[in-house]
Amino acid sequence: MTPLADRERAALSARPVPDLSRLIDPIDVHTFRREHWERQPLFVKRSDPGYFADLLTLADVDEVLWLSGTDLRNIRVVIDGKETPVDELKSTARQNALEALYEHYRNGSTVVLNSLGDRWAPLRRLGSVLGAELSARIQCNIYVTPAGNRGFVPHYDTHDVFIAQVHGTKHWRLAGQPYALPLHGRPYDKSQPEPEPEQEIDLSAGDLLYLPRGTVHSAASNETTSVHITIGVHPLLYSDVVEHAVKRLFAEEEAFRKGLPMGFATDEQGQSQAVDQLVALLGVLRDRLSPREMVTESVRRAISIAAPTLDGHLTDLERLGEVEADTKVIRRPDLRWTLAVDEEAVQLTFHDKTVQFPAHVADEVRYVAQSNGAGFTGASIPGDLDQPGRAVLVRTLMREGFITFA
Repeated sequence: MTPLADRERAALSARPVPDLSRLIDPIDVHTFRREHWERQPLFVKRSDPGYFADLLTLADVDEVLWLSGTDLRNIRVVIDGKETPVDELKSTARQNALEALYEHYRNGSTVVLNSLGDRWAPLRRLGSVLGAELSARIQCNIYVTPAGNRGFVPHYDTHDVFIAQVHGTKHWRLAGQPYALPLHGRPYDKSQPEPEPEQEIDLSAGDLLYLPRGTVHSAASNETTSVHITIGVHPLLYSDVVEHAVKRLFAEEEAFRKGLPMGFATDEQGQSQAVDQLVALLGVLRDRLSPREMVTESVRRAISIAAPTLDGHLTDLERLGEVEADTKVIRRPDLRWTLAVDEEAVQLTFHDKTVQFPAHVADEVRYVAQSNGAGFTGASIPGDLDQPGRAVLVRTLMREGFITFA
């Protein structure tokens, strides 16, 4: 790795970990879980405009837009709830797409950068750390609203959000939760009159607002451009877990896939037969569905939805031949993983894949997996493996992307 790349990675790793406790500070995580999570909004007022500067600044957004060129697939322009399709921007013959986007912005439209965490390293790290902490999928969208304008009419989201203000101020109007914790298939009915706000908040740079899903809200920038990060949290819901397990059982059991009796809608005997069959099928659900297995499957799903943490992996692969038993390495930070051990094999699951090892190296693999970011060498791993075997283990885990050079 080049000295410049080394310095860049070191600078990134030296930043404060953007975890939940840092987002909501000075509120502690226990209080947040008990009083706010999926219950009620949280407003954290700070007098620190640069609190989120390591995640994103106005200058960073400027650079992202400049580098986007004509690729606007993840960018939207919206004003007062009305969106201009990206295809319409691209089809503007007299100017390039980015200039067309800026023309909309100059005329009051909000610019939305969807999923910027997929291509901006600090936000990607935020999503990785927070996702692991919450066992959820994280999506970071950026909203840039010119002074005195509103991007969206009142609505609620079907996922929880943390709103981190990074530049300017924005006036938020919160109108409560008419329907608690709506599922994805129940969006807000925007045809109804705009509700009267129950709470109004001015969010300044460095402030944070948490909204549980279902909280009706709208926001308008004040005297200056407003930039905020919306950190969308998509947890696994109990409804998801049950639906996933039930659908799998439907695929296995033919009885669930049969139709109700012919003509049952006009035949009382057919309706009685349908009732009896449904009683029997509900019994099958009760007998065949295991809550423990459903939670175990949910753990696998929570791990699989995490974005791969593979920063520097290409360089690691290039240097793989340098790895010896005394090479200092480290488990990749913020990695979601699970370990299963039986009499025949060790299965290490991460990055939506499973790497299998012989059962006799279970202690060594467990040590590496549980190293919690502490650097180690193959020689320092406890267990019965000889030195060549330890070097092979380290090379294998580096090749698969589980560890990297310390």
